[in-house]
Amino acid sequence: MSLVATGGTIAAVATESGARGHRGADDLAPSDGAAPAGIAVRPRDVLRRSSRAMTLDDLWTLAQAVRSEIAAGCDGVVVTHGTDTLEETAYALGLLVPTTVPVVVTGAMRAAHLAGPDGPANVRAAVVAAADPALAAYGPVVVFSDEVHVARLVTKVHGTRIAAFASPAAGPVGSVVEDRLELLLGPPPTPDLLPSTAPPDRRVAIVPTATDVDGSWAEAAAAGCDGLVVAALGGGHVSPALGEALIRVAESGRPVVVTSRCPDGALLARTYGGAGSEIELRKAGLHFAARLTAPKARLRLVFGLSAGIPAEEMFPAHA
Repeated sequence: MSLVATGGTIAAVATESGARGHRGADDLAPSDGAAPAGIAVRPRDVLRRSSRAMTLDDLWTLAQAVRSEIAAGCDGVVVTHGTDTLEETAYALGLLVPTTVPVVVTGAMRAAHLAGPDGPANVRAAVVAAADPALAAYGPVVVFSDEVHVARLVTKVHGTRIAAFASPAAGPVGSVVEDRLELLLGPPPTPDLLPSTAPPDRRVAIVPTATDVDGSWAEAAAAGCDGLVVAALGGGHVSPALGEALIRVAESGRPVVVTSRCPDGALLARTYGGAGSEIELRKAGLHFAARLTAPKARLRLVFGLSAGIPAEEMFPAHA
């Protein structure tokens, strides 16, 4: 099994200016005596940075590293990562890496120098999960606080607590108990893996929504981007002014993808009409990203466009 380290709180050390710097994979991987019975872990450093500093190019580099570990014959991959953008990295791996073996992303909320660090327990649980071949069918997953979450649904729901991750739409698909993986739900019905991949060379902006937000930011952002993702209200609604601006962007040939700012709930298709409604936006050719947060929809659009995949294939109308 391979442990691929990228930095983050799990690897941070104490300094006079706060937790920073990063221990390497050798320090994070359990030793032969401390690893679960029968599991050998090979450490590999790929990046050493806070997750807040991760770039799209870093995600591509990490994905290639995971692919190379799988190609080299390892039977599972654990990625250690900072928690701020951990869910995005897990989803990016789902887009870019065919999981013929389990791929697990984990991290820590408390650094090693603080009381009650959770990193060692999370790594051990991740190693146990990655050792079970059945987990490969789920695509990359996040293991945190002994829970197993699929990349599409998991999100960070608390800024400081150890139990920081959840999947509001469905809950965890499994858990780790007594050094064994217990799967409670079946794998996702459709994979997130893109049919082709390429290094990221497209720009996509996220447009927020709130009361009385007009279309000025959307049109300004679109001027320097290849597409937009909208964190819409409710089931896929925006203000009338923002709706008009988004339609103009879509008519210019740049894809606009609608998500919801709500952490749970389906996007609507035929309930509400009028300016800014989901019926109007769909009719105008905007794409809707079912069960994806705006950051994850952005990753799908960036990597898909970079690989020459049309937006309508990435976000089919029936999804």
